[in-house]
Amino acid sequence: MQMVNTNYKIWVLMALMAASAEVSAQQLTVNKQRSFHKAMPAGNYSGITWLGGDRYAVADDKSRTAGFHVMNIRTDTITGDIKDIRSEGFMTMPDKPNRDEEGICYVPASNTVFVSGEADGQILEYTLDGQLTGRRLAIPSVFGITYGNRGFEALTYNAVTHRFWATTENTLKSDGEKPNIKRKIANVLRLQSFGDDLQPCEQYWYMTDSSAVKGRHGKSTLGVSGMTALDNGQIVILEREVRETPQYIGSFVHVKLYLVNPSLQQPGDLLQKQLITEFRTRLNMTNLTYANYEGICKGPRLADGRQVLMLVADSQNRYKGLLRDWFKTIVIPDIDFVPSHTAQPDLAALLSVAQSADAGTVSRAYLLQ
Repeated sequence: MQMVNTNYKIWVLMALMAASAEVSAQQLTVNKQRSFHKAMPAGNYSGITWLGGDRYAVADDKSRTAGFHVMNIRTDTITGDIKDIRSEGFMTMPDKPNRDEEGICYVPASNTVFVSGEADGQILEYTLDGQLTGRRLAIPSVFGITYGNRGFEALTYNAVTHRFWATTENTLKSDGEKPNIKRKIANVLRLQSFGDDLQPCEQYWYMTDSSAVKGRHGKSTLGVSGMTALDNGQIVILEREVRETPQYIGSFVHVKLYLVNPSLQQPGDLLQKQLITEFRTRLNMTNLTYANYEGICKGPRLADGRQVLMLVADSQNRYKGLLRDWFKTIVIPDIDFVPSHTAQPDLAALLSVAQSADAGTVSRAYLLQ
């Protein structure tokens, strides 16, 4: 009888351990942001892509010449937390000026990266030693007129789906107004895909949330600063709002990660979205963790199968010694896409609202969250 009880207890313990492991595998983990300022140069890091193993390529929108950094970023195989970062150098062509390079993505088949430039509106291919190949994505002409410094910001590629994805930070001029501290409206963006032949494919609409900033003084920048395409066809979108107060103290950055699944909708549709997580970084007298996250990419999978997302912040070259070059990981399970709101607003009406002078009074009615 004692042996039966002992065996039963062991069986229960094993069952509980298995259940615990299953729950753990489904947990979303937001790890602490990390800075390794002694091991890496100050920068204006604006985009990031995984090269495999511990290696990443990182775009810099204010480097003297065109190119990108290569970094070795070591993460914990159990938690996904960042353990160490080392710079492998800046890969560049010395005679090519910086194009305000924002987004970056890696293509394993060609062992090259593509980098988007806000200054010239082009997405160009580079070898891993920083040399231009002469190839570029064929950008549709509709993306030719953008607001200043609000062009192609987000860029990603997935080798399983064979699709590039790119979008601008803010609404195109032809599609309406962009938000600011006084005009608290949403962005209406065009999410454009490209095939392995570098030609444009499907295009979808994507709408950001409206501004959550209170008051009308200072500055507010709201838009999509990064995205990363997953192997299952889903895309993680990084929405970011930067609130800059007149005296800087009290400034913050609010980050939201949304999931979209274009394969469930038709080209030309307004994409439904699902909130994954959100967080805020701040600048005040006692808290200098302010981090303007601009880049995101998928990294390795953990031992339990969850996916590591790597984020990088733009410190403006460690502005006045107050800011740091922050990196952060968020670990996500495989997510069954369930949009936060299933109602599909009329797209023509939505664009009409975006273009109207009083858009701020009605834009919230169209939120998909």
